[in-house]
Amino acid sequence: MIAAGLADAGRRGPRGERGKVVRRARIALHSLVLAALAVAGCSTHNTTLVDRGAGKVIYRISEEQAFTIVINTYAEILPKQNLDDTTGAQRGYEATCRWGLDTFSQKTLVIPAVGTDARGGEVRGYYFEVSGSGTSTSCRLKNKDLYNRLREALDATRTAAVVTNLRQGRYETDGRAYLGGSRDARDVANSRRAAPKGPSPAADQLRELKNLRDQGLISEQEYDAKRRQILDRM
Repeated sequence: MIAAGLADAGRRGPRGERGKVVRRARIALHSLVLAALAVAGCSTHNTTLVDRGAGKVIYRISEEQAFTIVINTYAEILPKQNLDDTTGAQRGYEATCRWGLDTFSQKTLVIPAVGTDARGGEVRGYYFEVSGSGTSTSCRLKNKDLYNRLREALDATRTAAVVTNLRQGRYETDGRAYLGGSRDARDVANSRRAAPKGPSPAADQLRELKNLRDQGLISEQEYDAKRRQILDRM
């Protein structure tokens, strides 16, 4: 009986040790996976250029409105983050959110677009791309907040237009009036509110359009169509 008990203990012993080794290996593997995910980070991407029926949604707003909405959104969601400028073919802003040793970039592009509405008219406006990447989970959630707040502000303008035949548009200015200059987002927003307002770009466009008509360079029909486009974007 004693011999049998010893034999049974011998059989249980190795299996028990093997079980411990397997558990330790699983824990180690799980830790390695988590570490790899932390190093690799994660990325997000959202766009306001959503499908609606047979077309895409853009917003019939001016360049000034488009950039002001984005600046105010950063000031609300990430008020103390430096607002770095994205320049080139597509303009916008990028801010880096930090949480401990982890970071997450917050990038928003303001993209001009041209499309055709259901009546066959030309529509000019903007859509927005919000993206981010990094290792901070807390800051990644801020990226979603940034997108959602931007959508709310755009929808509040009631200028959404469904267009087809979408193509790249052109910016209205050189963009210097909207530069963040690596300042806190809240400071950029406040300085824009305090800045004296110059002549409305729309007013200049209407005067120029009237001059073209008066000189016979465009027809009355072309004048009315362009005038309606400018007024729709105010």
